[in-house]
Amino acid sequence: MVGTVARVMRHGVVVRLDEYDGLEAFVPLSEISLKWVRNIRDYLREEQRTVFKVIRSSPEKLQVDVSYRRVTQKERAEKMAEWNRKMKVARMISILAERTGVGQQLIEEGLVKPAKDRHIDLYELFEDIASGDEPPDWVALPPNVRSELIELCRKEIKKTVAVSKSYIKLFAGRAGVELIREAVREAMKAAGESEKLSITVVGPPRYLLRTEAETPERAEEVKRRAIEALSRVVSEKGGTVEVLEEK
Repeated sequence: MVGTVARVMRHGVVVRLDEYDGLEAFVPLSEISLKWVRNIRDYLREEQRTVFKVIRSSPEKLQVDVSYRRVTQKERAEKMAEWNRKMKVARMISILAERTGVGQQLIEEGLVKPAKDRHIDLYELFEDIASGDEPPDWVALPPNVRSELIELCRKEIKKTVAVSKSYIKLFAGRAGVELIREAVREAMKAAGESEKLSITVVGPPRYLLRTEAETPERAEEVKRRAIEALSRVVSEKGGTVEVLEEK
């Protein structure tokens, strides 16, 4: 679930659960990382929004314990993408009501409820409209509101790009920097024509590997293949590649 860090304490972190009207939950120190945590703020900072997993709850006492370390990078990316889409839809509906002067109840009854009844994702509908489709007939909005919806979708909705990143350590051993360059050149082949992959120096031997693709799954796959290529080239000459825990 999505939460925002409210307070960083000595033995853990208090977060507001954004999907549950700001209900507070606690992240014990042991649920921040498997490694020894010297400074909690290296992992979680005040007002940081990220994804947590419930590990214990007491409905009677309204107490919830959640974990940060048990959420995988893939789960975090997918959940945040889902959350951002949900927030984008809510914002667009608010703008639509403001621009047309109609109440949100009319938009709820003419657009939101019919989409829910048909199990249609509103963000995907907005993407279709942004691509040139007309709103379907079941969208029961006045003509001026439909026209404004079309204009809003085509202005606000951009092609989705999923991002995945990891910090890695590259040890070239005696082969030196030339081996690193060779490994990076091989890793860059993992990205397709419409995808992006970058490997940038943070501070030797630490590098940031970042991928962009159409879906979170594909971004993860490109990253995995790039890391495999780096490992293959480097290990052949006695070097190593270490993938660091995402912070």
